[in-house]
Amino acid sequence: MRRFAFLLSVGSLFFVPCADAAPAYTPLPLGTGATTAFADRTPDDQKGGWTDQGNNDLSVIKPGTLKISDVPFTILSDAATDGKSCIVLGGPQRAYLPQSAKVPVDNVRGAYLYLLHGAAWCPPANEQKVTGLLHVDYVDGSTDEFRVRCGRDVADWAKPDAYKNAIRVWTAYNNNTQVSLFASKFKLKDLAVKAVRMEARESAWMVAAMTIGDHAHISGIKKAVTLDRTYTAPALSAPLPAVPAQAVPKNIILLIGDGMGGGAVELTSRYQHKADGRLVMQQLPVFGRAHTVSQGSNVTDSAAASTAMATGSKTKNGRLGVDPDKRRLTSIAELARQQGRAVGIITSDAIVGATPAGFYAHVNSRGYYSQAAEFAAASGFEILIGNANGRVWFTPKDKGGKRSDTRNVLAEMEAARYAVIENQETFEQVSADRRVLGFMAKGTLDNETCLGRLTETALTRLSRNDKGFFMMVECTITDGGGHGNNPELTVRGTLQVDWAVHSAVEFARKHGDTLVVVTADHETGTLTSSLKDGKLTFDYATTSHTDIPVYVFAYGPGAERFGGLIDNTDIARNIAALWSLTLPPPGDVQPDPEK
Repeated sequence: MRRFAFLLSVGSLFFVPCADAAPAYTPLPLGTGATTAFADRTPDDQKGGWTDQGNNDLSVIKPGTLKISDVPFTILSDAATDGKSCIVLGGPQRAYLPQSAKVPVDNVRGAYLYLLHGAAWCPPANEQKVTGLLHVDYVDGSTDEFRVRCGRDVADWAKPDAYKNAIRVWTAYNNNTQVSLFASKFKLKDLAVKAVRMEARESAWMVAAMTIGDHAHISGIKKAVTLDRTYTAPALSAPLPAVPAQAVPKNIILLIGDGMGGGAVELTSRYQHKADGRLVMQQLPVFGRAHTVSQGSNVTDSAAASTAMATGSKTKNGRLGVDPDKRRLTSIAELARQQGRAVGIITSDAIVGATPAGFYAHVNSRGYYSQAAEFAAASGFEILIGNANGRVWFTPKDKGGKRSDTRNVLAEMEAARYAVIENQETFEQVSADRRVLGFMAKGTLDNETCLGRLTETALTRLSRNDKGFFMMVECTITDGGGHGNNPELTVRGTLQVDWAVHSAVEFARKHGDTLVVVTADHETGTLTSSLKDGKLTFDYATTSHTDIPVYVFAYGPGAERFGGLIDNTDIARNIAALWSLTLPPPGDVQPDPEK
């Protein structure tokens, strides 16, 4: 778009282009062209909400102006638009969603049309199949048509790849995977635009915003993979003694690194110890690998993986404590509780997050946080500790929460003699006759030693039960390291797990009756590393979950069951066998609270 200065001379008026005029851009309101909301609550209900995959949505994007390089985009608010904030065309994979959309434009002129968009269920990028057709209608009745190709003009929103006309400019973790949006520009005629039309072809196509304006150089996200932080690492007090085979453990501790694949373990040892095999978990005498495939998908999410490890049954991604038909499953933690054992769940995630909730909740979508909170209250577990973000699902809105009903689950749990804590010091001071509900304050779960200290305190409390205990400890930031290709989070998170392993193993060494099992729910990032002549190199190949089998380490009575190649369901089945528990068949169908 050209700018002109007006110069008045005797009898004449001259128009002189201004070379230093600022570029001009007009964000286009999607208006009646918007088809759905960024947020989705119920997967596959055919009502939309981004791509109708439940909380695998784009609710993490903030409404307002999002400036990409020099180009401003207007992100609409679901609340302000009554759930019509973005355009999602379903393509053949979501045939029930709209297949076309039209955005009216108020005669805006510019050199380029910019899209902030992505695609889903894409054919291989090298095939450059047509995701959709983009039509630009001008005021003179003419039309431009652009064939928007995946691998050139748009990219898969769940992958970090960028292309010639699809620059990766925005990314976030949406509690399911690392997702991205791409900026693309299309050359316009020197005419005012009256409408933009879109038609789906080979893939689902999602447009968050569009803008018309001058030429801009779009800069993509720069991938930073440097690692120069200093950490503290645990060390065993002495080599671990052999444990007699076929022994039965009184206590079982399961430690999970979210997304902590073998690559994360190896990188952490090589970076922190300058050698392979030096983490505490790597020194446990039993080593195995576990497949993590979920029901209906080669790549699991945390909900299906947690359900598998907790109940011994496969389920669909997004489900927690229910089978593919939404029938209730029973976890080893619940069975331990029924036996009279103490149970503790500790996580650096929200306590209603996918991995911890898989051990006590029974919900058809991992996004049903309010219902997960109710199951937490009903569990009767001695210890439930997560980060501060989970608190809002235990209280109604008039108490600062996010529940859609008036139920105050937090007050109910306090009445049931749960002491509510926010830091390690308060945890240590809780009287022996109280249960513990933790919403740990911001910063308390950042240090690499934090889970180790929480584990030590929890072991002291849980071991008072003469019948024994079951405890699950999870670190969530390892997954963020893989999704964000962030080695600092990968290493710090893996060390958080290793500190918790150290506390568990030293307890097991002292008492001789405790089984320690360490694993991951899935691998994230396809991380590889090498250490040669003192030089460490590493790389991530993706920002998504993968189907790479995860490591399993074990020590203590019954550890021999976890060696070799197993399935993640074998974790629950082996624990049940060791304790002579029977994992019951699926029970009643669980209702959908949204229906």
